[in-house]
Amino acid sequence: MLTPLVSVIIATYNRDLFVAQAIESAQNQTVNNIEIIVVDDGSTDSTPQMLAPFSGHIRVVRQSNQGRSAARNAGVSHARGDIIAFLDSDDIWVPDKLEKQLSVFSDRPEVGLVHTLTDVVDGNGSRIYQQTRRRWHLYQRALERGYTYEAMSEQCIMFLSTVAVRRDCWRRVGPMDVGIPAFEDWDWYLRAVMSTEIATVPEVLVHFRHHTDNTPSHEFFEGRVRTCQKHLALLEERPKSARNDRARRNFYLQLAGAHYVAGSVASAVQWMRKAVRLTPTVLLHPSYFRYSLAMFLPAGIFNGMRWISRQFSHETSNDSTSAYRS
Repeated sequence: MLTPLVSVIIATYNRDLFVAQAIESAQNQTVNNIEIIVVDDGSTDSTPQMLAPFSGHIRVVRQSNQGRSAARNAGVSHARGDIIAFLDSDDIWVPDKLEKQLSVFSDRPEVGLVHTLTDVVDGNGSRIYQQTRRRWHLYQRALERGYTYEAMSEQCIMFLSTVAVRRDCWRRVGPMDVGIPAFEDWDWYLRAVMSTEIATVPEVLVHFRHHTDNTPSHEFFEGRVRTCQKHLALLEERPKSARNDRARRNFYLQLAGAHYVAGSVASAVQWMRKAVRLTPTVLLHPSYFRYSLAMFLPAGIFNGMRWISRQFSHETSNDSTSAYRS
């Protein structure tokens, strides 16, 4: 059987320090039948100069800065492959990443999306062990739950650099939502799982790079909120069922988490109350204990306790109920 053509889509914006290494990791795949499309989304640094040595080996699409979703959509519009694989321009593929994904596609025609696991590396490519161990723990929980709409509304541990999709799956689901500044891939996975199966290669085949220019926290907040609101609206159009009610509850909890991390405890409490009305037992869940506590304590006392806690725990914007992505 002929190996299908894989279109590798690399969207980049001001990643001159990393983009060449990302391209080289795609070129070094054990699968030969690939095309590499780099979409330069209006870079103002030396990214164009870094791309110049690859001339003749990759296709470069240049556009004004429109955001990463628009850049990825543009890349797909130029793709010729039956399989589309995304690679963020600051991440790195292991050489047999595509080969192992193509094997899954070949063996399982019902699967429309295959992703892999990652570790976490720093700007120099060295593994960050604490973050990697935490991520592997989250992967284990995700594999136990399965990749369903309900499960991924609770927590989605999937990163775009690990994802390969069939072209017909992309067409069926539609492009990425350019109105969502972050978590746009979470929205796409949620839409995809409504019509296809998702498979996992349970191996670290991508090095996810953590550095100072990752997505800022305000974009995380806005993207998380917009994604939840979008899918709550979609759920209103779907038949009533226990499964859909659990997904709705999960989006309420996501919104509670987003507002809590952003410092709006009152809004977090409002969304937590909505979740409790659907499933009262969430009050007892350790992951949501902070939001439960906020429902019953006076705001001044709770905020004082939270301030003290943050001094010791260094609470960050990636709270435990969020979906994690670059």
